[in-house]
Amino acid sequence: MTPTPTPAPTLLLEAADLLPDPDGYALAYGSHATNTHQPTSDLDLLYTGRHPLDDAGLTALTAAVVALHHRHGLDLDEEVPYAVKLYATSDQTDRAAALAGFQTCWGTPPPTVRKTWFLSTDTFRLRLVFNVLTSPHVFLGGNITAYHRQVRTAERSAATLAQSLTTHHGPPTLQEAWTALWQAPDGRTGKDYLGYLVPPHLLSVLNRGLTDHHPTPTPQPSR
Repeated sequence: MTPTPTPAPTLLLEAADLLPDPDGYALAYGSHATNTHQPTSDLDLLYTGRHPLDDAGLTALTAAVVALHHRHGLDLDEEVPYAVKLYATSDQTDRAAALAGFQTCWGTPPPTVRKTWFLSTDTFRLRLVFNVLTSPHVFLGGNITAYHRQVRTAERSAATLAQSLTTHHGPPTLQEAWTALWQAPDGRTGKDYLGYLVPPHLLSVLNRGLTDHHPTPTPQPSR
């Protein structure tokens, strides 16, 4: 059996060099972060920064990431547009970590629509960023202070989200929290639900989140 290749250090170093704002940070997630990738698997990347990228900046970053894939012989996955998944401002990341992506469906299992119109929305961007912060990922460089703060917030928020999805009052058990985020009552899992694919990591996130739990303010529906 051929072993799964380890992500090439040069690939991750080149990805780190593309960080457009030194006040932000860069993360790699997905199969390259869990060592489950194939030789041509795409590299999932998230860049954050203090300021929004204008159209020219976002186009340049996207072109650089596409060129990186071509140089290393990797496939491209554009089911979620790069304009949505590649870059988030510090404010968007803070909002994502505080569960803003779930405000319209708070307390109910959130729907996931695998259609371009939904995958292009700000709501999906915020859910994706939240998932990245609470899923296996590799810190590639940048503002480590902001990174630690936002990950810690997201882990506490994961506990809050799980509590909103359980049927009783009070903090859920670790098993109840894990079940609530891993699988919807109708059986949806993975990309068809909250996107979690690595059970032990989610368990670890929730263990920390429940231990360090300060209730996240309940997201309010947009008016």
